[in-house]
Amino acid sequence: MKKILAGRQMVKSFGEGNEKRRVLDGVSVEISQGEFVSVMGPSGSGKSTLLYALSGMDTIDSGEVSFNGTGLSGLGEKQLADLRRTDMGFVFQQPTLLKNLNILDNIILPSVRDNRKKTRQLSEKARALMERTGIGELENRSISQASGGQLQRAGICRALMNDPKVIFGDEPTGALNSTSANEIMALLSDIHRTGVTILLVTHDVKVAARAERVLFLLDGKIAGEYNPSRHTGSIADLDSREKQLRDWLAGMKF
Repeated sequence: MKKILAGRQMVKSFGEGNEKRRVLDGVSVEISQGEFVSVMGPSGSGKSTLLYALSGMDTIDSGEVSFNGTGLSGLGEKQLADLRRTDMGFVFQQPTLLKNLNILDNIILPSVRDNRKKTRQLSEKARALMERTGIGELENRSISQASGGQLQRAGICRALMNDPKVIFGDEPTGALNSTSANEIMALLSDIHRTGVTILLVTHDVKVAARAERVLFLLDGKIAGEYNPSRHTGSIADLDSREKQLRDWLAGMKF
């Protein structure tokens, strides 16, 4: 299967002098087109740093990162920004929505910046995505008139506006209650089934269990990899996957 994301011997440090710490310590990872991969690990293990490195949101000190065969280190800031905008979608723990815009306008805003003459078409696409994600009736509401789960759905709509090849999620359910978290993960699973690659950072076993692979980071290194189909014989049984993942995590030394 074609590799869409690859990082080789990635090193990233923060701090200076005696305070300098390697957050990524020679990490190598490959993600195939259409895969759903979760990244877990204790706080400070490098989960978010790995996501930012693979998406080109942050530079690395050494190593290589490539997206769809293109090395990111050879791209300028504008090229990187264009790549992230056209081929990548991002869903964060707290959606960054503007208070002075309604939900529909928040969804189309990043796309309108590039297609000012296509606002009508973009609005139609956004409405279709809102219907698909169950928030079709909220287009004229302000963000203060929507729940956290609804705002996260709006964030997912915005991430899908340019038909990305990959969606990056950094704790997308971290600020939600269990019901909303389950709904968001069911939605992301549906999106994955359309062929979109998903890379998700999470501390939640229920969230990670939906992935096809789980990478476990510890002290800046990949300390283990969990593949549900190898443990349960089927990736369709969520309850079995969650139980097996919990058992596997219990055996990790950290």
